[in-house]
Amino acid sequence: MRAARTAFPDSFIVYGTTRSSSLEHSLNRHAGHLVDAINVRTSLACLIAGHCNGKGRLAVVDFRISARWLLQASASLLGRGIAYEANFPAFALSWRLGQRPEARPGHNAWRYHRLIERLAGKRLPFDHRLEPGPAARAAARGLAHGKHAPLIIIAAHGSASKRMSADQVAAIADGLIADGADLLYVKTPGDGPDMAELAQRVPKLRLVDSAAIEGVDIGDILLALGEFADLYIGAEGGTAHLMATVMTPMVILSGGANMARWRPLSNCVDVIESRLASPTGLVANVPASTIIEAAQRMLATRRRDHPHLPDLAGLSAQQFATTTCMKT
Repeated sequence: MRAARTAFPDSFIVYGTTRSSSLEHSLNRHAGHLVDAINVRTSLACLIAGHCNGKGRLAVVDFRISARWLLQASASLLGRGIAYEANFPAFALSWRLGQRPEARPGHNAWRYHRLIERLAGKRLPFDHRLEPGPAARAAARGLAHGKHAPLIIIAAHGSASKRMSADQVAAIADGLIADGADLLYVKTPGDGPDMAELAQRVPKLRLVDSAAIEGVDIGDILLALGEFADLYIGAEGGTAHLMATVMTPMVILSGGANMARWRPLSNCVDVIESRLASPTGLVANVPASTIIEAAQRMLATRRRDHPHLPDLAGLSAQQFATTTCMKT
């Protein structure tokens, strides 16, 4: 969204999703000032119908990954004078004569950014960072207790394929606390280990319900905790996406996602593939010892990094009256 607003400062920019989004509040909080409207649970056809009657040109940047949806969208826009950029590798749907072949970006955020660059016809500054608010930082500072021991955050709640077990969390906590670390277990949306059981099994494990912190949004408190944390342990998913925007070093348990595409934009990530590390192939059955070893490797480096793309802006961008960025 930063790239879109930079490229098209005078355009009316709409961010749309066809389904509900668990990050809807975070979208409003962090992207609201970059776009003119955020429409959730709205089809692409409805979005286009609401904006195609104006005098200016309309452009659609389609972040969705389903080949069927992309083909349908491309076919529906043929001959309508609407610029269309489809997600990689379906960018061929919007290929223009004279364009040079280009490598497919590996990370999702880079892919989305590259689509905006293609539409603009120039390179744009890349910045995927998010900032929590003062209230979230104050709450996180209190939760961190100002200790000098490494602060490790564990999150095991989520959908069935991304959920860690109480046995895993207890074993990881016992092992890392014995090494001198300060552990914080954060309950995030979704199902997962019972907090009362964890409190009984590991008395030194501090427990936080992210939804119960008054006056602070869940997404903001996770961002702020990520700023303080030396390490985050969890499965791939929304919480890890948020941690990546504040460059939290991570140990990620992958349940089969395409990590080359999803992997957060940091080199400080250790990915454990459950299909290789677990006897059943499930995240919940990855041995705690494997996770502890990965955590110890990450803590040994104790660094954060932030890749940077210099502003290579050269060509002047075309202007569009409305740019719609679409996500499933």
